[in-house]
Amino acid sequence: MTQAGLDPALASAQLRAALERAEGALRESQRQYREIFELASVGILQSTPDGRILLANPALARMLGYASTDDLRELDLARDIYLRAEDRTALVARYGRSADPWTVEVEWRKRDGTPLWVEITAHSVQNTAGQPQYFEAFVQDVTERRRSVDQLRLSETRYRALATHLPDTSVFLFDHDLRYVLVDGSSLAGVGMSKEGLEGRTIWDVMPADMADRLAPLRRETLAGKVVEFEESYGGRTHAVHLLPIRDAAGAVIYGMGVAVDITDRKHAAERLAENEGWLRAIVDAEPECVKVLDGHGRVVTMNPAGLAMIEVDTAEQIVGRNALSFVVPEYHRAFTDLGKRVLAGESGTLEFEIVGFKGTRRWLETHAVPLRSPRGDIHSVLGITRDITTRKQAERALRESEERLQLVSRATNDAVWDWDLESDELWWGEAFHALFGYGPHEVEPSIESWHNRLHPDDRDRIINGIRAVIDGGEVFWSDEYRFRRKDGAYAQIYDRGYVIHDADRRPVRMVGSMMEVSERKRTEAQLRNLAARLEAIREEERTRIAREIHDEVGQALTALKMDLAWLAKKIPGRGTPVRRKLVGMEGVIDATMDALHRILAELRPGVLDDLGLPAAIRWLAAEFKRRTEIACTVQMTGGEPGLDSGQATAVFRILQEALTNVARHAKARRVEIRLHVLPTAFELVVTDDGRGITSAELQATGTLGILGMRERAITWHGRVTVHGEPGRGTTVRVFMPVDRTAPTARAG
Repeated sequence: MTQAGLDPALASAQLRAALERAEGALRESQRQYREIFELASVGILQSTPDGRILLANPALARMLGYASTDDLRELDLARDIYLRAEDRTALVARYGRSADPWTVEVEWRKRDGTPLWVEITAHSVQNTAGQPQYFEAFVQDVTERRRSVDQLRLSETRYRALATHLPDTSVFLFDHDLRYVLVDGSSLAGVGMSKEGLEGRTIWDVMPADMADRLAPLRRETLAGKVVEFEESYGGRTHAVHLLPIRDAAGAVIYGMGVAVDITDRKHAAERLAENEGWLRAIVDAEPECVKVLDGHGRVVTMNPAGLAMIEVDTAEQIVGRNALSFVVPEYHRAFTDLGKRVLAGESGTLEFEIVGFKGTRRWLETHAVPLRSPRGDIHSVLGITRDITTRKQAERALRESEERLQLVSRATNDAVWDWDLESDELWWGEAFHALFGYGPHEVEPSIESWHNRLHPDDRDRIINGIRAVIDGGEVFWSDEYRFRRKDGAYAQIYDRGYVIHDADRRPVRMVGSMMEVSERKRTEAQLRNLAARLEAIREEERTRIAREIHDEVGQALTALKMDLAWLAKKIPGRGTPVRRKLVGMEGVIDATMDALHRILAELRPGVLDDLGLPAAIRWLAAEFKRRTEIACTVQMTGGEPGLDSGQATAVFRILQEALTNVARHAKARRVEIRLHVLPTAFELVVTDDGRGITSAELQATGTLGILGMRERAITWHGRVTVHGEPGRGTTVRVFMPVDRTAPTARAG
């Protein structure tokens, strides 16, 4: 079987079987040495550079054949223990000046002269001058290991064959010093190591210190008889490491055996799979729509949080294993079951149905279902993506009801009801539209352009811009008046109004309204306005006549009386003091009466308006206003004489009178400014105060007849009046009027 096709479980079983065979072979080969390895121990030694033994432990004494450590202190290392004295001399010369630890194997002799191979791991303890004071050493009897090397080499071929033929695997033996004894395998090259670079060296010799410190306790656990498994990363590769104790025939652990299998690619694949599964789970959990899986019997296998919320349960455990029909409304059971059968047969499908949640809430859902297949392609379950369409269903029902009501309203009114889809620009007309304007049912295109094209050219831009401003500005109501072309080409006067409908995101989506023909009303309004203008003209003429007669008759009479009183005063003798006082009082009454007469005459018809014109009349009115109210009033004029006829000048004067009266009564102002701007074909009068500011509610109130009168006077002369107030910052009245047009009323008068 190839590497790619090797089943991991089978490979692991084969590996363990091979290891057991190797272990048995090793036990057999080491049978005759088990007693020695069972009694092997480590000696501890402290000695001076000249060879005197300062300290030794009992294990070392037993290793050398002495009864006690005291016997060792009488010995000279070079003379009595080293088989060859020159070996120690060479070691002292080589390592004496370095504090780094070193390990060597040398040949000693026991008390009875028997040669003894030992492994010495030692380091030098130096004084402040850098000279060695003494040596500390760990001594291990490796005599038997040295003798068994040949036998181990005999089994090396078997280990090497095993390690070489296992894919991505390395096998190694290590002793109690954590020194590699045998190493081989195909995964060594992947981490930059080799057999030659490892054998005979400890893990501290070939690995980073932190890694060696981490691995050492694990290997010592194996040498203590435990099986250890772990994962280790090194050189960019990850290995699954199995450490096994190798025992001799007596059961003593003589070596540790490690099997390292390179699992880098497998681990990366598993990590990618776990990452993808994590992403998928996060996406499913965050999905605002229900994601569920049903098994072949319609039972819930899993459901995301959005789905749990839809059916009103708190945890998946409450629904997993239950049939989905438990929350589907009974009249949809058959359709829901049929959809599941089709999907399990390999199809996909969509269904709208109702559910009742576990807390009693009824909802409309729309689900799209697809089959889920096993790696072999078998369909085993159904994946459903379900969204809550309750709002849409309610909107559809409300729309149907609204359209039905709209149709009924359209039939019940003479107004032309319309419905404009702001997204598609489709325009629907009610039945009254065709009767009102003479068009047949199919003679007007169902688009907003059909309405634009029938607007009077002089009104088109104003109306389109106005309705667009309402829609784009987020407002709800629009109304205006314009002229609309009938089928016969004539234009009807229309009063149109509409309401903007917004969706849940406050986007304008529709506009519904109705067109009312006001041609007759316009004619009536024009007639009423002409009549009102004529009546106003007559009233002004009557005021002028009355003022003239009062001035001529009453004024002359009062003057005559005053002259007679003056004559009588001259005829009274010096003794007539009471009579003289009475005459003076009568003269005062006549003067007060003449002042009141002049004021009444000015109210009826200010002579300055007729004699000196509108600018002078405005200045006089401002001065009178300041005198009566003690409110500062200034006048600014630009552009010279406006050139108005008597009727138009009177209208402007009366508008200014009303504006100043409103300031005095309501504004609580301290200052008023009047500006008159005269243009070649029009003029503008602006009255601004610093009072409390008129409110929108006051402007819209039905009782504001003064403002209504100002506007009607301006309309009579094709002008307009606008009033704007800001709370705490005052009110501005603006009058704009052309000077090159004559009102019909003026001509009629």
